Amino acid sequence: MYLEYHGWITIDYWEYSLLFFYLVVIYLYFARRKNMMVKERPEYKYLLWGLYAKLIGGVAFSLIYFYYYSGGDTMGYFACALSMSKLLAQSPLDFFAVLFGDNTVEMRQYFNDQTGWPYIYVLTDGRQWMVVRLISLVTFLSFNSYLITTVIVAGLTYAGIWRLFLTLHRYFPSLHRELAIAVLFMPSSILWGSAILKDSFTFSAFCWFVYAMDQLFFARRDQISATAALLISSFVLISIKPYIFMAIFPTSMVWVLYKRLAGIRNVMVKYVLLPIGFAALLVVSVLVLGVLGDSLGKFSLDSALETVVISQADMKRADEYGEHFFDVGDMEASWGSVLAKLPAALNAALFRPYLIECHNFTMMMSGLENLWLLLLFMRVLWATRLVHLPTAITKNPLVLMCIAFTVIFGFLTGISTPNFGALVRFKIPLLPMFVSGMYIILFLLRQRRVRTRQGFRFRYEDYRDGEPGSAAARRVVELAEQRRKGR
Repeated sequence: MYLEYHGWITIDYWEYSLLFFYLVVIYLYFARRKNMMVKERPEYKYLLWGLYAKLIGGVAFSLIYFYYYSGGDTMGYFACALSMSKLLAQSPLDFFAVLFGDNTVEMRQYFNDQTGWPYIYVLTDGRQWMVVRLISLVTFLSFNSYLITTVIVAGLTYAGIWRLFLTLHRYFPSLHRELAIAVLFMPSSILWGSAILKDSFTFSAFCWFVYAMDQLFFARRDQISATAALLISSFVLISIKPYIFMAIFPTSMVWVLYKRLAGIRNVMVKYVLLPIGFAALLVVSVLVLGVLGDSLGKFSLDSALETVVISQADMKRADEYGEHFFDVGDMEASWGSVLAKLPAALNAALFRPYLIECHNFTMMMSGLENLWLLLLFMRVLWATRLVHLPTAITKNPLVLMCIAFTVIFGFLTGISTPNFGALVRFKIPLLPMFVSGMYIILFLLRQRRVRTRQGFRFRYEDYRDGEPGSAAARRVVELAEQRRKGR
C-alpha cells in the first residue's frame, strides 16, 4: 500500500514473527490474571475467550483494510502516527512538543523528509488527532508495523470492555453467558472496536465510564482508581466522540438517582422526591453539557440541531462512504421536526442495514447481526405481551439505564448518520447495553413465571439491586450494615 510521505508500506514476514511475540506477551498477562481470579470468580473463564475474539477481530480488520480496501480512516491515522514514531526516534523533545501541543498546521515544522509529514486534515481535526496522540507510542513500540499496532490497540482497549462485563455480571451472575455475548462477542464490536479507529478508543472509554460509575456510587470500592477512570474516560469521550458522553452522562445519572430513590421505603416520600429528583437531574445535565459547550464543539447543545441536519445531508454525499445510505426524511432545524424522526432513527440504529440492503461481506455480517437483534427484540415483546414491558424496564435501575441509553444514543446515531458504512461502526456502544437490557428483562420475566407457578408473590423490587445473592446485592447489605454500625 502506498502512503503519501512514506512510500510503499507492506506487511513483511518479520512482522508476523514479531506479532507472535506480542500475542504471547498479551496472552501471558491476561492468562495470569485469569488464573489468579477464576477460582473465586468463575466469570473469569470468559476473560481469555473475549481476548481471543478481540485479537482475531484486530488481525482480521488489519488484513481486510490493508489488502482488500487499501486505505480508509485507519491508514490515515496510522500514517500520522508513523510520522510521530519516526519523530520520537529522531528527536524525543520535538515528539513531546507535538504530542502535547496544539493541533495546528504550525506543528508540521517539527517534521522533515525523514519523518514524513502528518496529513493536514488529520492534524487540524482535534478529534482525529487525538487518535494519533493515543497510538503514537504504540506505533513506536510496534517498530512502525500497522498489523502489530492494531493488535496492541486491540489488547489495550480490551481492558475496558472486560470491565463492563464484570459490572453487568455483578448484578446478574446467572446471565453470565448472555452478558458475555452482549459485551464480549458481538461481531460488530469485535471487528470495528479492535482497530486503529476512533471507535476502538471511545468504545473502551464508554465501558470504563460505566464501570467507574458503578464503583463510585454503588460498589464503593477503589474510589481513587474509579475516579481516575471516570475522569480519563470522560476526557477521551469528549475529545473524540462527545455525543457518546452526551448520551451516557444523563442516563448514568438516571441510574444513580433512580436506584437511590427506589430504595426509599416511604411511598409518599418516594413519589414526592421522584419528580423533584428528575427535574434536578435535567437541570444538572443541561448545566454540565452547557459548561462543556466549547469541548463538545458542533455537538454542543447550541449547535446540535444544525449539526444533525448538516451531518445527514453531508454523509449522503460523502464519496468515502459509498452509496449505501438511508433516508429518515427531510428535517428542519427544529426540535419538533427532529424528534418526529425518533422511530425511524431508532429503527435504523438498531436493526439496519437489513439483509436485503447488504451488498458486501462486512455489511452482510452486520445484516445478520441486526436480524438477530430484531429477533431478540421481538422475543422480548412476545414474552412481555407489551403489558409487562414498561414495568420490567422502570422497576429495575440497571435495565432503565440500559434502555434509556439505547434510546438516546440510538436516536443520536440514527438521525445523524444516514450511511450504513458509518452506522455499523458508530453504533457499537449501543450493542452491549441493548442486548444486556433485553436479556435482563427476559430473566426477570422467567423469575416472575417461576415464582407465580410456585404460588409465591413476585416483586420486581426484589431485583432492584441485582438478583438475590449476587455480588451487587450482597454489597448493598454490607454497606447498609456499615451505616447502621456507624450510627
